[in-house]
Amino acid sequence: MTRRTQARDWSSDYQIDKPPNRGNTIKITVFTSEHCGFCDHAMELVKEAARDLSYGADIFEVVESRIEQHLDRIESEDIIAVPTIVVGKSRIIGVPKLEDVRELIHGAMLTHSVHDA
Repeated sequence: MTRRTQARDWSSDYQIDKPPNRGNTIKITVFTSEHCGFCDHAMELVKEAARDLSYGADIFEVVESRIEQHLDRIESEDIIAVPTIVVGKSRIIGVPKLEDVRELIHGAMLTHSVHDA
């Protein structure tokens, strides 16, 4: 089951698929835990969806952020479960479906502007 809510800005830990330094990329952050059995699957879905929707362009920056390194921020940033996928001001909490991840990213693409980055 997935749940969508509004998200806040995050600082990144791991740059997974970082495009060249451009001001108009869409940042996709996946909050994971080293003890999460579903987090690797969520990361693979995000990478697949970003690859499918990029049409060969470097428009996405996929970032993995381990919650173990942000224990002091879990409550203030409203992380209630992992994996949590954040794109723009939206998020998916829990085990995602590929269609849900694509929809989340596509929605960000439609509302994204150079000034959002």
